[in-house]
Amino acid sequence: MKQVSKSKIRSGKKKGSLEETISFAIYKDDPLEYVVSYRDKDQIKSASLKDFTGSEELSPVPLTRIVQISKKEKIVWRKGQKEILVKV
Repeated sequence: MKQVSKSKIRSGKKKGSLEETISFAIYKDDPLEYVVSYRDKDQIKSASLKDFTGSEELSPVPLTRIVQISKKEKIVWRKGQKEILVKV
């Protein structure tokens, strides 16, 4: 019998690399060290991951608008990449 991961059972699909990066940063690392860059109209704005996920002012920014996530000047995720760039 084939095993099915818990994430597939809960959401109906596997997490993407963006969701994995955000989950890791929030639950296993310090979200204050991460910077999220996202599209807002015709410009790119940045905010700490903590502010991005917990601020009423910034939410609801769709995940599709995120263009990059970095930690301490290293890019850990960039839109268009098929996998996580840097394991943190």
